[in-house]
Amino acid sequence: METAIENGCIFVMDGLLLPPTLRFEGQPYLDGWRLLNNLKSSDVDLRARECGWNFIYLAAGMRRTGFGFGRAWSLRKVIAKLLTEARQNAFNSVEVTQITPRRLLILHWVSVRAHSRSLQKSNQIKTLPARRRDLAMARRIPAAERL
Repeated sequence: METAIENGCIFVMDGLLLPPTLRFEGQPYLDGWRLLNNLKSSDVDLRARECGWNFIYLAAGMRRTGFGFGRAWSLRKVIAKLLTEARQNAFNSVEVTQITPRRLLILHWVSVRAHSRSLQKSNQIKTLPARRRDLAMARRIPAAERL
């Protein structure tokens, strides 16, 4: 059964190197991404701060629209575009902030606004090369030690 995507939901990249107390339960959503169960950004931020980590918010948002013959299919297509963009920019998390579904006869389209997030130890956003290097390093660690 497809998990309901709603405003405020958080996607986290699989394979992150995180302290044991900062590991989150979630469902695999798309290749390499996990949808966190029942957690909002404030919950993730609180747990990160308790561990000495930060859940950084990128103010510049992303907005994508997708068309299709079903709302769920259109939404999944749009979320895939947003997660791809976040991966290309080496961000390890995405927060969905607004979902606007529309319909005209049998054609559905969905607009989604989201913000890239970065779950990291530093309190300043890293440069793109540094974020890419961190993600590449995480992939070399055995799976048992990752999220």
